[in-house]
Amino acid sequence: MKTLADGGKVTDVPQGTMDFLQQFYTAAGKDGFLALSEQYSENGRTEAASALSNGLAVVSNYNVGSAAGDVGGRSHIPESLRGLFEGPVTSTGNLSKGANDSPQQSMVVNNGHDLARFTKAFGLADPAVQQGSELSENLLSRAGEIASATNDKSLLIGDSFDHNVLRRDGVDTLLQDMVGVGGRDHAAVHNILSGEGMPTGYNRDDVVMPLLQRDWAEGGEQNVAGMFDWIADDARPSDPSDPGELYRSQQAGESAFGLAQILAAKDAELLDIPGMKGQAIGEVNPEITKALGTSLAPYIGNMVGVPGDFAGTYGFASPTGGEFGLENAPRLFSVIDSNADAAGYFNAQAFGMSAQLEQAWALEGRTLQMPHYEYGSWAGSIQGVVDKGFDLEFADRAGDESSNNTAGFESKGIAYDTIRTVVSKGVEFIPGAGPIISSGIDLADPAFKSAVMGAVPDGTVQPNTQFAEDSLLAKQYYQIALGLQAANGGSLDPYIGLEDFRDGVNGPLLPYDEIVSDRPSFTTPLLSSCLAGYITEAGFTGVGEFVDAMNAGREQVQGMEFGR
Repeated sequence: MKTLADGGKVTDVPQGTMDFLQQFYTAAGKDGFLALSEQYSENGRTEAASALSNGLAVVSNYNVGSAAGDVGGRSHIPESLRGLFEGPVTSTGNLSKGANDSPQQSMVVNNGHDLARFTKAFGLADPAVQQGSELSENLLSRAGEIASATNDKSLLIGDSFDHNVLRRDGVDTLLQDMVGVGGRDHAAVHNILSGEGMPTGYNRDDVVMPLLQRDWAEGGEQNVAGMFDWIADDARPSDPSDPGELYRSQQAGESAFGLAQILAAKDAELLDIPGMKGQAIGEVNPEITKALGTSLAPYIGNMVGVPGDFAGTYGFASPTGGEFGLENAPRLFSVIDSNADAAGYFNAQAFGMSAQLEQAWALEGRTLQMPHYEYGSWAGSIQGVVDKGFDLEFADRAGDESSNNTAGFESKGIAYDTIRTVVSKGVEFIPGAGPIISSGIDLADPAFKSAVMGAVPDGTVQPNTQFAEDSLLAKQYYQIALGLQAANGGSLDPYIGLEDFRDGVNGPLLPYDEIVSDRPSFTTPLLSSCLAGYITEAGFTGVGEFVDAMNAGREQVQGMEFGR
């Protein structure tokens, strides 16, 4: 079934097989299918139960068909099974807590018992065969509808007069399983997030937002996180000439774009989840928040305008080619920032990408004809987005009187200290591909790690003094110098004034923190001056303009105003 995973279509199923499968499942209907699956499972015939569900996955898959043109999908799903996903989500019930208690009005999840049975049965299918099944989309869409109807914990759920009606704990288990089974179908998740191929009137917010906002038990949260955890793995194809890898990368990019749009547009509702006393997603669902950050990290460059062919990603755009928009990036970052673990990783990746962009400018040998100052603008924009994202998240929490705010960072200083720690432990995981990597930057090199750490603001916020300006300039020049060093075989050429900043005679630059640790107020401007001279003599006469572009990119984002 690699063909389905690679985005291909299986068109050689014998027509007789397609006819048999459709006739079999139509004759069996919902009740027959469920009864047979349960009978197989109870008798230990797991292979038979799996084959039964595989056949249903085949006839419900719009990427599977016969040479005669008979294609699977909705028309091949028995009407009784389709009915599980149609009609009103809930109805009114009467729940009695005890024999002598008066019935109270409650909510009943329609078809809940049979949905649970179906989800268990369909979950026995091979996930590879399931890729692209319309039933996967149905499971996820209906899960979003049920979550939306039942997220309010004050609602009574169940009906004492029908033992097949699920109570709240049963609904929680049902949703967990529906998301788990439907969410392992990457094609279905892509369609849910992008809207591709979905029915007229489909609104992804109605499906995805209730899943993100629900106060899940542990298993449910892990299953929602699992809907997205494949995106980062598929973001950058190791071999772009492989059509299958390229398809999966495109699918991941389109999914990530839809997910990023949701987080940015619905930031207020994710930082103040309705009915949760001002709590944010990072507090209510930390595992989901971490999964969101991990999934979207490869696209941080794209969010500020870095083209996909430069960042090594594909598909991060709307179906009509529209870009994400720089103004949306701080909103997205603020949602991830609501959980300290998620924010530490996500923002470390951002600073890593910023550092790579600065070095790439030097590595690619700028000319007057192609100065590529946009590298500086992108790098500065990323730094500004990180800073602005924290501002938005802190400002939101300041207005949440009833929230304990235990999941996020206590202050920006602590946030930056944590980010530096994350960088020091795992710089090799910082995303970067395409020309950035091919130019020769070694992400595992201690000098690069030091460069990224040096680019992260100090935990103690410096006053707006000359020292602060010298420190910022020195960090920018140091990043560029590391790019020149990489292009020069691992060390800079001899240069008067750099002796104290090298590891040995004419050796590579020392780590940034080591250089400035003893006497920063003296060392920082000296380092800045020496590096500026070296960079200029190396032929990079536009370094001043490049730094100006960086500062302008950062200040543009920091100066944005956001209403709630």
